Amino acid sequence: MAQIPNLDNAPINLTSIRDQSQKELLTILKNIRGKKCLAIDPKLGGSLSLILVRLSELWEHGAELRHLTAEPIQTDCTKVVYLVHSQLDLMKLISSQIRDDTSKGLQREYFVYFVPRRTVVCEKILEEEKVYDLLTIGEYPLYLMPIDEDVISFELDLAYKDHLVDGDTTSLWHIAKALHKLESTFGVIPNIRAKGKASARVADILNRMQIEEPVNASDAGMPEINTLILLDREVDMITPLCSQLTYEGLLDEFLGVNNGAVEVDSSIMGVQQEGKKMKVPLNSTDKLFKEIRDLNFEVVVQVLRQKATSMKQDYTEMTTTNQTVSELKDFVKKLNSLPEITRHINLAQHLSTFTSKPSFLGRLDMEHTIVEAESYDICFEYIEEMIHKQEPLVNVLRLLILFSITNSGLPKRNFDYLRQVEGRMH
Repeated sequence: MAQIPNLDNAPINLTSIRDQSQKELLTILKNIRGKKCLAIDPKLGGSLSLILVRLSELWEHGAELRHLTAEPIQTDCTKVVYLVHSQLDLMKLISSQIRDDTSKGLQREYFVYFVPRRTVVCEKILEEEKVYDLLTIGEYPLYLMPIDEDVISFELDLAYKDHLVDGDTTSLWHIAKALHKLESTFGVIPNIRAKGKASARVADILNRMQIEEPVNASDAGMPEINTLILLDREVDMITPLCSQLTYEGLLDEFLGVNNGAVEVDSSIMGVQQEGKKMKVPLNSTDKLFKEIRDLNFEVVVQVLRQKATSMKQDYTEMTTTNQTVSELKDFVKKLNSLPEITRHINLAQHLSTFTSKPSFLGRLDMEHTIVEAESYDICFEYIEEMIHKQEPLVNVLRLLILFSITNSGLPKRNFDYLRQVEGRMH
């Protein structure tokens, strides 16, 4: 099954968004004549796989693909195109590579395309590194990413941290810009509801954009989206701290769902290629996944068992009785779903190795105890024990933050004590 999701059943025409993003990228490559090396920010790799229907289109436009790393780019191309997020560390990395090329006497043309837009601070770094004059700078306005037929992502992984911890509100502008771009395709959204300070700020920015850059009503037509609801993450901090128990949620917990896929050892999927990883797409194109993704994992196991049993019974009937042509056709049709069933049985079997562990079950019980505010002392001692056992720091912090939020903070003596214990253990 292709990794790129089928968007035909989306409630709005998400295919047009994907097509536009693809067109804009290929236009960038087309305008840089001849062979070129496209060096991309590794975080953009998954995004591009969801945009380009065929990766061969890069080759057709004279581009060979490389992931940007600390190592010098190995290519015979005389043109290097950097496609990167606006991050300071990437600017220094690009500068280092250009200086390395210069020291070797390599004559190349360099292009930097910022995703989704250029920033003054990044350009300043390039100036300070004395490579700015060697660059042609542009933008690739990738603000929206259709992940599935009912999911669009802004691809702003650190937006909450940037806004809350660093006081950087750039992500709010990006979100508003993305929504405004959505309006240019589907019409101005008449009803906007915002819950939380950041959401209200996004709504204000969007309103200002609608005034400064009005959407052409004749182009967009009648609005296809009636209501937009903006919610701050702070409205509900409990949910992301609790363990997910749906099938898709557990896949994300233990394997990490990125750009609509999980990466696992090929042996897990029944492919005997030692040490080789493979990506397993997870989107609504897979009809079985669409059916079971939001079910509790225990229910999913039952559904898969039922489907496998039904398939086995059908096969037995096929081999022991005379079947009509119509019955044969129905059986062959069922066989088409066999790869999907096998795929999810393999994944479910792998997940069960995690969900059956006493540590996971114990953590679930403790999460329930914390949320129900049943016993402060028991919860505190459990977290202390996790630290002594040197369990992964993320697991400890996740439970500790949940404990703190549900208790409106921790007494200073308890917090200082846990911090000292953690310091001694690490």
